[in-house]
Amino acid sequence: MSLSLALTTLALWVKAAPTRRALSRDDYLSTLDPNRAPAPPPARLRRTGRLRVTRRGGHEVVRYEPARRRAALELMYLPGGGLVNPLVAEHWWIVERLARATGAAVTVVNYPLAPEHRAAETAAFVDAEYARLAERVGSGRLIVAGDSAGGTVALGLSARAERSPDALVLFSPWVDLALDNPAIARRSRRDPSLRAPGLRAAARAWVGGGSRDDPEVDPARSDVSTLPPTLIFQGGNDIFFDDVAAFVRRARKAGAPVSLVAAAGGFHVYVGAHWTPEARAAYARVGDLAESLFRVMT
Repeated sequence: MSLSLALTTLALWVKAAPTRRALSRDDYLSTLDPNRAPAPPPARLRRTGRLRVTRRGGHEVVRYEPARRRAALELMYLPGGGLVNPLVAEHWWIVERLARATGAAVTVVNYPLAPEHRAAETAAFVDAEYARLAERVGSGRLIVAGDSAGGTVALGLSARAERSPDALVLFSPWVDLALDNPAIARRSRRDPSLRAPGLRAAARAWVGGGSRDDPEVDPARSDVSTLPPTLIFQGGNDIFFDDVAAFVRRARKAGAPVSLVAAAGGFHVYVGAHWTPEARAAYARVGDLAESLFRVMT
């Protein structure tokens, strides 16, 4: 673990204390702000490219086209937030660096959230946005990326899509909604931000009256043999680590082209700390993935 990642982790233990306390509660949903909304795109994005904000059904979809971009590459980004919280300012750091690393136009989809909305509504909204992007890119390449719960949504989309994404990029994805792995209790002692009780409550609200056994809802029940090339970045101090490792083993056993990059000492979605060597290395790997997609085309 680099010094900058270690120092960032210490700072996160302080900054994320209210989040840990809230997520430790079984009634976590009662702590949510009913007026919560996604953080707006920073002004600097307009200086480095073209930005367009669209509202569909009360939900924002933001398209960022960097000044230097590959016309034949689109990237959909699905932000995390435990299925109940919207995009935060730090997500824009990730979006910017994905655009730089890949040269893609990035479409950020602020999908419907629980408890106001259910998984089926999330899926319908994301599927419609994905279909628009697939039509736009045509014979080009389309990457779907997401962090945390955004990874959950991305995996569900990949399972449903008639045209499979050309690749998935997942940052600390939530791959088992049950969070009943015994290793979680041990790893939570080192996780500065996440706790299982509140996340379980969020998952129950999102699933609603449906079944968590639906493979399009919970990646732990999905057919991993159909995954496209998938690159997963996971921190070693994240309570999701053991579930992600199990998911990757299952996918590889099924013959899926899944790669796992594990950062020792990394916290949940450690790539958000873009100033660390670990995050810079992660974005470089994503850039390599994008480049490989174009080599396949030619």
